[in-house]
Amino acid sequence: MTDERTAVRATLATTIVAGLVYLLAVPLLRPAQVAVATDVYYHAGTTLLAGGDPYAVTPPSHPTFHYIYPPLVLLAFVPHVLTGSPLGAYLFQTALTLATAAVLAAVIVRAIEDAGVALARRDRLLVGGVVLASVHSVPVLVMGQVNLQLALAIAVGARLLAGGRELRAGAAFALAGAVKLFPAVAGLWLLAQRSWRAVGAAIATGLGTIAAGLVVFGVGPTRTFFTEVVPGERQAEAFSGGLDPSAMFVTIRRPLAALATELSPDALAAVALALLVPVVLASLRDLRSEVGRLIGLLATLLAALAYLPLEPFYYSLLYYPLLVVLYRLPPGRVRGLFLAGTLGLSAIVSYPAVEQLLVVAPLSPETAAALAVTARALFSIAQPPLVGVVLLFAGCVYWHHEHAARGSEATEPTERPTTK
Repeated sequence: MTDERTAVRATLATTIVAGLVYLLAVPLLRPAQVAVATDVYYHAGTTLLAGGDPYAVTPPSHPTFHYIYPPLVLLAFVPHVLTGSPLGAYLFQTALTLATAAVLAAVIVRAIEDAGVALARRDRLLVGGVVLASVHSVPVLVMGQVNLQLALAIAVGARLLAGGRELRAGAAFALAGAVKLFPAVAGLWLLAQRSWRAVGAAIATGLGTIAAGLVVFGVGPTRTFFTEVVPGERQAEAFSGGLDPSAMFVTIRRPLAALATELSPDALAAVALALLVPVVLASLRDLRSEVGRLIGLLATLLAALAYLPLEPFYYSLLYYPLLVVLYRLPPGRVRGLFLAGTLGLSAIVSYPAVEQLLVVAPLSPETAAALAVTARALFSIAQPPLVGVVLLFAGCVYWHHEHAARGSEATEPTERPTTK
């Protein structure tokens, strides 16, 4: 009999291969991305320790980038400054990310096995490989980003909640939200479960980090963050008349802006929200089983990512619910949608890369020009990973639609252990 897990393994292996391809392509296609995040952390931290405004400084090597996190988060980057150089900061963050990836992979494996799903050694290696080297993780390593730390906070929060430790769970989710704000959307998932203690802990922790920032740094940096940095990160004007095809934002607002060019940025945001909210609510219908709760968390996080103008590497924040769900779902239509969605998320191809490919491809000038026009039109409407987003949403809604009327015993999918 065909191994029921073959499709899952092939999907995860594909995301890893895509990550390695990205790693090889970075020096040719996006060399400016190397260490861009840690350069920002280093120079912002250095400016802070010198008494300056961390929001007003940009790294000499990356003059278009600046610090965008709340003031208190700067304390986490003091060790980067103490390394003494941008290179030291990058190496420090790389070591931290590797350690984080190992812990996150262990948490995910434990969550799968605690549900009674036996994992072979190759499955554990695949989970670890995805967390460390998939197409969503490699950019994090290349840039020196902190996304895997946030993914770990989300995973820990979900595990703590499953174990009944609500206060700690709420605090873990709030810490992820305290860095990049949008992970705080997990609070909706906590509300849907009526986990009031977790909600209270999340609110108290979040407000506490803001208050601590005021105490440590004063009113000025906090005001700058909320009045200048946060509104600027919305990048609302970029959507006016349609998004540039070279922009790597994977957001539902992209096709809306391309197809309804007359809508204002605020109207586009409102329409996108109106489309996403029903999908999230439909994915929170049945939270009686652990799988249902994980799918609800996945849809909630996915909605935030699909709403905001974010690049594909932010989808690393989905590792905990997505990988656990892939191994816990039995073969069938729902798992097929999740597998196809996972592959779609990994189809990270930029329009500039397509342009360069057409230049060197053995095509006639007329054919290359026609393909370039077609590619420009397609990339203006959607980045390829957006197809994966839609498929994952479909899987979330379909699972809940099938199980909403059943009892909790019927909602918990089981999987026969496989031999190792």
